[in-house]
Amino acid sequence: MTEAAFGSLGPGEVVRGREVVGEELSGLTWEGASLVGCTFEEVTFTGCNLSMTKLTDTRFVDCTFVGCKMLAVNWTATGAGSMLAQPLRFERCRLDGTTFAGLDLTGFVFRDCQLTDVDLTEADLRRADLGGSDLSGARFFETDLREADLRGTRGLALDPRQNRLKGARIDLDATPGLLEVFGLTVG
Repeated sequence: MTEAAFGSLGPGEVVRGREVVGEELSGLTWEGASLVGCTFEEVTFTGCNLSMTKLTDTRFVDCTFVGCKMLAVNWTATGAGSMLAQPLRFERCRLDGTTFAGLDLTGFVFRDCQLTDVDLTEADLRRADLGGSDLSGARFFETDLREADLRGTRGLALDPRQNRLKGARIDLDATPGLLEVFGLTVG
């Protein structure tokens, strides 16, 4: 891998130890690049392509992602708890095939996002807002969704016996995905 300057990055390029605070980053492409030991604080990413970006020991604090493409990103590689100082906000982003397994995502916002085939196994999504998002194929197992806002979601399918749902807000349209495991159909 080659060391790269900060900006758009190609596959295999690496950025180490950079800190970005209070900036707006628009239209960047980091597809397949590696960020190692970087910090982003109060940064807004707009229209960026971060697909398959490796986020080793990289910290995101109070960041917002708007209209970004972030396919197959493994957020668990950010390092234990490092990305979680403040909830992140994703609006109209594509996060298909992304991994959030085991992470504390309390209060995170995934508004009107494409979250197909996302791994949310053992994630803590208490008070998270997933409103209007497509959750087709998303994996939920021992996921904490207490007080989460799931209104307007599509493709929601999970076993209520294997996840925590107390106080979660859902639409009647989402109930078939919760009742299928019991062999029940609505309608």
